[in-house]
Amino acid sequence: MKTKMYFLAVFLLAMVMGVSAKIKEGQSITGNSLTNLGKYSIVVSETPMVLDNQAVPTYELMYEKTANPVRIGVIKEKRCTTYVVRSDQFEVMYACDKGVFGVKKMDKKLRELPAETSDSKINKTSFYAQRVISQGQKSEDELLGLIACYFPNLVDEQYHAQF
Repeated sequence: MKTKMYFLAVFLLAMVMGVSAKIKEGQSITGNSLTNLGKYSIVVSETPMVLDNQAVPTYELMYEKTANPVRIGVIKEKRCTTYVVRSDQFEVMYACDKGVFGVKKMDKKLRELPAETSDSKINKTSFYAQRVISQGQKSEDELLGLIACYFPNLVDEQYHAQF
């Protein structure tokens, strides 16, 4: 019994160490979004996003059935990391609040598009369902993967062709 517990502990530690590795230049995170946009790939962007007059780490999220990437800017704060998800037609934030990770409307100081532009393209049912996507501590790679899987459902389906 002790041996099984030891192996289980080692296995879990190895899983955590493997998952917590950060995406590096030239590497990517890939997966299936389980949406009509298909598989996704996330890579480090060569051009950082500028938010609140600060250049922040930026990723490009590409789906196999879209022409243009979605950019994700990362704002690291003491207690929470905020992910600004932006395309030419749409912008939204994913952030944590008291240990809960989920979608939020774009903060006014970070907004580039008029609020009406993004708000009119949000699937309201998905927005409210995505206010809580995850609880507890997750690595940046895990959160990026969650965003890649949930984001297509957030955008009303009639606007998917604009990506």
